[in-house]
Amino acid sequence: MINPISLSQQLIDFHGTDPYLRRSALAALSSEPDPSNSEIFEEALSDQDPFISMLGLMALRRLYPVSSSVDSAWQDVFGESVDLLARRASNGPTPIRTAALQALAFAPTGLTTGLVQRILEGIPGAPPLSGGFSERPPILPLVNSKVTFDLPEVMGMIFSALPHSPNLLSLFRRELSCGISEKIMPVLFALQTNPAPALVEDLVGIARSIDPVVAIEGARALLACGGSRIFVFVLSLLKETGDQGKKIGLLPLLARTGREEVWPLLLSHLRHESWEVRKSAVFSISRFAAPESDRSKAIQSLINDDNPFVACETAVHLWHFGSMEALAKLERMLNRESARERSAAGAALGQLPASVALPVLVERLGRENHGDTLREIMVSMRRLIPKIGSDQNLTEWILLTVRRLLLTSDPFLRSQAAVLCGLCGPSAEDLILSTLEKQEHPHVIAALIAALGRVGNPRLLVLAKFHDHPEPRVRANLMETLMQCGSSAIPYLGGGLKDPSPRVRAAASVTLFGLGQIEVVAHLNRMLLTTNSISVLASCFALGRLMRFQPPAMGADHPLSLALGREARKRQAPRFDSPAIMQDPSLPIVFTQLARIKCRSDQAIPILEQARRDRPTSHPLKRLQASFYISENNIEEAFALIESCLRDKPEILADQFDAYRLSVMIGDPVKVDKIGKQLKATYQYLLDTYKEESKIKEKNMDEWNSELLKLSSPSMNIYSYMIKLKVGKGDRKKAADLLAELLLARPANKIVAEQLSRFLPDMNDPLKDALRVLAASL
Repeated sequence: MINPISLSQQLIDFHGTDPYLRRSALAALSSEPDPSNSEIFEEALSDQDPFISMLGLMALRRLYPVSSSVDSAWQDVFGESVDLLARRASNGPTPIRTAALQALAFAPTGLTTGLVQRILEGIPGAPPLSGGFSERPPILPLVNSKVTFDLPEVMGMIFSALPHSPNLLSLFRRELSCGISEKIMPVLFALQTNPAPALVEDLVGIARSIDPVVAIEGARALLACGGSRIFVFVLSLLKETGDQGKKIGLLPLLARTGREEVWPLLLSHLRHESWEVRKSAVFSISRFAAPESDRSKAIQSLINDDNPFVACETAVHLWHFGSMEALAKLERMLNRESARERSAAGAALGQLPASVALPVLVERLGRENHGDTLREIMVSMRRLIPKIGSDQNLTEWILLTVRRLLLTSDPFLRSQAAVLCGLCGPSAEDLILSTLEKQEHPHVIAALIAALGRVGNPRLLVLAKFHDHPEPRVRANLMETLMQCGSSAIPYLGGGLKDPSPRVRAAASVTLFGLGQIEVVAHLNRMLLTTNSISVLASCFALGRLMRFQPPAMGADHPLSLALGREARKRQAPRFDSPAIMQDPSLPIVFTQLARIKCRSDQAIPILEQARRDRPTSHPLKRLQASFYISENNIEEAFALIESCLRDKPEILADQFDAYRLSVMIGDPVKVDKIGKQLKATYQYLLDTYKEESKIKEKNMDEWNSELLKLSSPSMNIYSYMIKLKVGKGDRKKAADLLAELLLARPANKIVAEQLSRFLPDMNDPLKDALRVLAASL
């Protein structure tokens, strides 16, 4: 058996630095989220890795379900945004597609397999992006930990968010069999966090790929999907390969299984000629399910390895096993003449507890001049300072060193010191404010303003003077920091919406949204429609941030929760006794307007366009508009809307019939074949189901059988048969559901409108009366 990963080990993995381990751990924690882990999911939501953010959001959505009215309002707020992002993700330059996909992963309505397939079709041959990214500075300037997130990885994130279905598994099989690594990798990333055991056989060949990266990701996906039954195969991959890259990835993967057969292999690789393999073996042994004393003894000698990265890796794990020698070793290496040794030690100390590592790092920070080493020290300190807790003495010691750095002549050091100030919390507020008065370099000012926002108590009067600063980065950081000032900052934020810099406008929109001004989503939608690449990118990133907000987790008095509640109250309570697809409070008004114009399509389309501006995600409004587009022979617009309807409700036969007919008229053989197969499968399923139901009926069997003989090939006449059967069995609700599907597809059909109005219960007076008026006008 493969030993399950314990909760404590999952938490260690999540707070580590390895992206694979972090994602795997969070996926396990979020599959059945425990309320006690809600802080972990909230922390994940703001992670720099969008994959981690998405998993955190999914967990929070499970932990904090929203009411149907609030959920409907939330979806409507972003309805148009999701449609626009889907278009941007389907065509155009690759960087814009990647940004749009990252945002779509957080869409309230989620994504469908059909939309993802359409996005995939446009990926080959995407044009390069024109223009630069000068207005999109890093979240923390200059020394961020490297986070590569290219198109294959973002597609993997999208795939992992989709629920498993026959269509998705078919899509995965097609991508895995294409032989193109750029298409294979997204599926492998997805299967590592959302396994599909049915694909084990498809992954075996991929795990043997000559490409080390593909092979490793394939082995990870294979072990996730196959578990213990595939262990021997993965073990053979390690034994057979001489490729160092494969060994580096396979060693920790096999160590996580806890199988006793792995232990001798791990020990043998401690003597490998490659320092990277030895380092991987040390890491793997430290995580192996063996007694702590055995693990400590196994790696003890490598603390004196010739390679500083192996020695530092060993020291980190030995410290966790209780060795005091390990800390002394790292401290000595941090003060060696070799910059390589100092860099390795600086990075390693970031994996120790803050109370232990920060005094060592702070002492070196004031004396370090080498750029690479300084970077590693800064990154480690950024990881550790938020974990200080209530140790005020340590915080003051850090601020003493930071104060000296803020007085240096190097703007890089001053900006990094400003970031550290922000991480230190309220204790750094006075230092930030006093330094802000003396600074002139724009990057330093921007970092100080961002730090003031993190401290959580900015001064509006102090910040207001930077409203017209010539540097966009300063103005953008100002917009985000003004969130802490509350509603008093809204006038300044309103000015930010008119700023010439797209980044500043996007930042102002994010802050206004957080203050309850949900109408700014329309401003971001307009930015998505421009031809300026920077504007589109800024809007994508901003919308991705907005859709991560979780109003249920914010409290009832949060401005965004209050605004969303107002939106929800504007909508009538859904009529649960009416057909599910007709539960839209705007339908009575729309049907009454259609009755006035006697359903003339040229006049009906503007009515529906206006109605959809208020409710862009409404299924019945989209379907009605598609029906009138068909009447006007506007084939492509009709097909796009019906495709969208099928993504929402793929089981509706009338929509499948119209989609098939339109795909034939467009002349797209791929879609004709795909929709035709889906239509035949749905039709046959319904026919077989209703044949079984008709056998139960004792009266008029000959009449039912004669009607069944006429329905052998796909035909809309099956609706008449299904409705008659349901009425005969007394199931008026299902009959009303079927009539509703027909009416949305054929809104000018007088008989259908009359019948549906008769089937609706009296409590649905507005819709019932509107349908009577509609039927009378036809």
